[in-house]
Formats: sequence, structure tokens, C-alpha cells
Amino acid sequence: MILNERSNSMTKNFTEEDIQLLKEKLRESCAHGWKTKGYKLTNIAFLTKEVGISTGSFYRLYETKEELFLEVLLMIQEQLKEQWNSIMQTNPGIEGFKIAMRWLFDEYANYPKLYSFSSPDYLLFLNKLPQEKIESFRENDENFLHHVLEHSHLKMKIPKEKAYGIFSTLLFTATMEKEFAYNKKEIFGFLLDSSVSQIFEVDEKGE
Repeated sequence: MILNERSNSMTKNFTEEDIQLLKEKLRESCAHGWKTKGYKLTNIAFLTKEVGISTGSFYRLYETKEELFLEVLLMIQEQLKEQWNSIMQTNPGIEGFKIAMRWLFDEYANYPKLYSFSSPDYLLFLNKLPQEKIESFRENDENFLHHVLEHSHLKMKIPKEKAYGIFSTLLFTATMEKEFAYNKKEIFGFLLDSSVSQIFEVDEKGE
């Protein structure tokens, strides 16, 4: 990308510390915008205004908007893992797993613009990515739930891939926009309670 002379002279003055700080602010603004406005409306004009930089400065930091969004996805996945691990450390066993799953459901339900992978807005984002980036993103997404299952330290009765499919399907209900005849969080909780005893080994204490 060719920057105009004025913008180029401004960005040349960035130190490595400036660059890291600006990238951190852009990731935070991008995550907030994506959660509340969606991918399409979280545009470069919005991001540069939030952070207080020029468009030319943005392109010094990122070649494309999608490059930033991919960083944000990886950042959010790491944050989800950390929060999941924290919940499980405080609440080990089956009950801790259910608490963590209900927290994850709430996260998905509160921010469907970020987590609804089949929405037109999200598909617009994916369509702008090279195929290898799409495959890498999907692999990271799958790795998150595999991480969840591995770090719950629960013995499974069924193959891990089947458990992954079941929990993915349950969590998908969080981002569905259709009206449910009953509270979908309660439906999720009922299905979760019904599933875990069939997926995990439960000791005599129910843990």
C-alpha cells in the first residue's frame, strides 16, 4: 500500500514501544467493536477514531483489516482458555465443567456477532481470507474445545470427537437468533445436565 507523504512521515516516528502499544489498543477496540457492532461496522474508520491514529498509520501497523481481526480471534481464544482454566481450578469435577459450560454459553449468547460463525457478517469476514488462513482459524477453533475437554481432567465414556460434536452443538444454540418457545438458557442447561453423565465417568460422589 502506498501512503501519502504526510502519513508516511508521521508513521516513521513510531518506536517499537509505540507500535506494540497501538496494536494492543487496536486489538482491544476491534474486539469491543466486533462484539457490539459486528465485523462489517467495525471498519478502519471506526478503529482509527477509537485509537486516535490516521488511516496511514493503521496501514503501517497492519496490511489489511483482516490481519487485525485474525489477531483478535487468537487473542479471544486465549482469553477463553484462561477463563475456562480458572473456573475449573476453582470448581473441579463434573460440576465445575457444567459451571464453565454455562459461562461459555453466556459469553456466546451475549456476543453473537463475534461467535455466530454461520452469520452473513461472519461469512463476509471469512470470504476475505486466503484458504490457508480459514483452515488455520477452523483448526484453532476446534483446538479450543479439545483443550476444554483435555483440561477438565474428566474421564470420558465416549470418543473425544463425539463429545466435541455434542458440546459444539449445544453451544451453537447460544448464537441462534430464532425465537425459542422456552428460555434457551434453561434448555441449554437441561441438555447439558442430561449429557454430561452419558459423556463422562461419574464417581460415587457425583464428581
